[in-house]
Order: sequence, then structure tokens, then C-alpha cells
Amino acid sequence: MLVTSESDPSTPQARRRANTNARLREALALLAKDPSAAPTVAGLARAAGVGRNIIYTHHSDVLDALRDIQSQREGTTETAAGEADSTRATLHDAIAKNIALATHNASLLNRAVEAEQRAERLERRNAQLVQELDRIRRPVPIRTNAEAPDPTAA
Repeated sequence: MLVTSESDPSTPQARRRANTNARLREALALLAKDPSAAPTVAGLARAAGVGRNIIYTHHSDVLDALRDIQSQREGTTETAAGEADSTRATLHDAIAKNIALATHNASLLNRAVEAEQRAERLERRNAQLVQELDRIRRPVPIRTNAEAPDPTAA
């Protein structure tokens, strides 16, 4: 009795297995290219038109390649999440700096307004003091009795 192995391409089982392997490789390439498709065994089996058990049982090399794709995507996702966290932290720092600057600017504006009001009050007080000084410095005529007006002359 002649025994043939499954790796012999002349047997129908070997040809079927090679054909299934080719379809799995094509489906795996499509999954690797499409970032929106989840790289799962069920998705690979569906895309290749085979059952999941076939992949687990006879195509462990394809299963290893699928796991490599999954780990690459997880690494990419972690990297993107890290970048997003970094960007988010930078944004929060910028917002905090803007709030601090706005608070500081409001404080400076308030001090400027108060200084202007104080300057206006001092200018008014200065004007009052200048008027008082002018009144004090005015010569006051001294009247003598001879120069007094005659009360009967009126």
C-alpha cells in the first residue's frame, strides 16, 4: 500500500491545503492594509471564506502572522494614545498659562485704572491748593483812617 503525505502537491488534500493557505495569505494582506478592520481570527476566516478551526488546526503560521499584525496595531494604538496624552497635557498647560496671563492682565488693568483715578483726584486737589495760594499771595490793601470812606458822603 502506497502512503502519500499531505505536503505532496499531487494529492487533493495537499492542493486544497495550499489553496486555503493562499486565500488566507491574501485575506491577511487585506487585513494588514485596512486599518479600520480588526485583525481577528474570525475576520480573517470570514475574509478567506474558511472556518476558524481550519486556521487553528492547520495554519499556525498564518495565525502567528495575524498575531504579529495585532501586536503592531496595539503598539501603534499605544503610541497614538501616548501622543494624544502628551498633546492633551501641552494643551492644558497652554490653557493654564492663558488663564494666568489673563488674570495678571486684569490685575494690571485694575491698577492702571486706580492710578488714573488717583491722578485725577490729585490734580483736583492741586488746583484747589493753587487757588488757595493765589488768594493768600494777593496783596491786601491796608486802609488807614484818612483813607477811610466818609460815611456822610453817601
